[in-house]
Amino acid sequence: MTRSTFAKALLTGFLYIWALTVVGQVDDGPPLAHPADLAFEQGRWEEAITEYRALLESSPDDRLSRLRIAQAQRELGRHEEALATLEEARAASAPEAVVDLERARNLLALGRRDEALAALDAAEHVGLRALKVLEEAPDLASLRGDPRFERVVRNVRSLVHPCEGRPEAGQFDFWLGRWEVRAPDGTLLGRNHVTKRDGGCSIVEEWEGTGGGTGTSVNFFVPSRGQWRQVWTGSGGTLIDVTGGLEEGGEMHLEGTIEYVDPENIVAFRSTWMRAADGRVRQRMEEFDLVAQTWVVWFDGIYRRIGD
Repeated sequence: MTRSTFAKALLTGFLYIWALTVVGQVDDGPPLAHPADLAFEQGRWEEAITEYRALLESSPDDRLSRLRIAQAQRELGRHEEALATLEEARAASAPEAVVDLERARNLLALGRRDEALAALDAAEHVGLRALKVLEEAPDLASLRGDPRFERVVRNVRSLVHPCEGRPEAGQFDFWLGRWEVRAPDGTLLGRNHVTKRDGGCSIVEEWEGTGGGTGTSVNFFVPSRGQWRQVWTGSGGTLIDVTGGLEEGGEMHLEGTIEYVDPENIVAFRSTWMRAADGRVRQRMEEFDLVAQTWVVWFDGIYRRIGD
C-alpha cells in the first residue's frame, strides 16, 4: 500500500466513525448513573422517591435507597415521613452516622432541638465525617454557636482533618502567603503563592519567574519520619526531592537531590528558609558541584509579602 493510499484509507475510517456518531448509530453504552441517582442529584425529589421505591421492589435489602428516600422526603418538608423511613434505613444497616445526622436535621425542623443535638452526638460517636454539612447547611444555622453543636463540629473536624491537630503541621506556616521575590541586590526574580491545602496536610507552592519559568512544589510533614518533604517540578526540566525539618534556630532546612531532564543528571541539593523579624523570608538553595567539590548557590531569594 502506498503512503497516499494508506492516508486515504485512514481518512475514510475516521469519516465513517464520525458519520455513525452523528446519526446516533454508535452505541454509547449504558448510562453512567441510575435514573434514581440522577433525579436525586438534580433535586427532582418526588421522581427520586418513585425511582428508589422501584429499586427496592427488586432489591428489598438495598440500604442506600431507603436513606436517599428519607433525604428526599426531608427536602420536601415531609419530616415525620423522613423519620420513619430513616428507621427503616437503620434496620437495613444503612450508615448509622448518616442516619443520625438526617434524624437531627428532621428533628430540628420539627422544633425538637434537644433531640436533634442528641442525634448529632450519636452521629459523631459512630464516626460522622459530614463536616461540610455541619459547617454550611442552612437548616443547621440555628444550632451554630451552641456549645454542644460546636463540640460535635470540632470532633468531626479533627476526624476529617487530622493534620490540623498536629503541631508539626504548622511549622511551615511562616511561608504561607503571596510573595514578591527579589535577589539580595534587589533584582525582581518573580512571584510565589504558597497556600495550605488538603485539610492542612499539604502546602502548595506556585512559582512564576520574571523570565517566564514556572514551578510547583508540594510540601508535607511525614509523621513516620518526623520530617518535612518537598517535591518540586519546574518548567525548566528540574525535579527536586528534599527532606528535613525545622532546626533549633527557626530555619527550615531540607536536603536531597535535584534531577535535570536535559542533560539527564542527578546532583545533591539543599534548601534553607530563614525568617526575618520584619516578616520577610529568605530562601537559599544550593547544589553540589562535583567538579569543584563544593556547594554553589542555585537560588537566593528574599520574600516580601504582598497578600494572603
